[in-house]
Amino acid sequence: MGFENSIGIAAAVIAAIAGAFGLGHIRGTSKAEAKADQQLTEDNAAATVAAAERRIETTKEASNVQQTVNHMSGDDVDRELRDNWTRKG
Repeated sequence: MGFENSIGIAAAVIAAIAGAFGLGHIRGTSKAEAKADQQLTEDNAAATVAAAERRIETTKEASNVQQTVNHMSGDDVDRELRDNWTRKG
């Protein structure tokens, strides 16, 4: 009986170690996935903020151009368009 008990105890210890390893692996994977999800969320938020800032800057520039054009005579607008917005060559 002593030998069979030793084998049984050894098997139980090995099973406990394997179970602990498996549980630790699952927890580690879960933590890594949570960290990756958080990083993705932060990256998406940063991209959204950057896009909003670009949109604001573009809107301001368009407003400035509109204001400049409104204060120019028609001939001046035509000349600016011809000089700056026609294809060269």
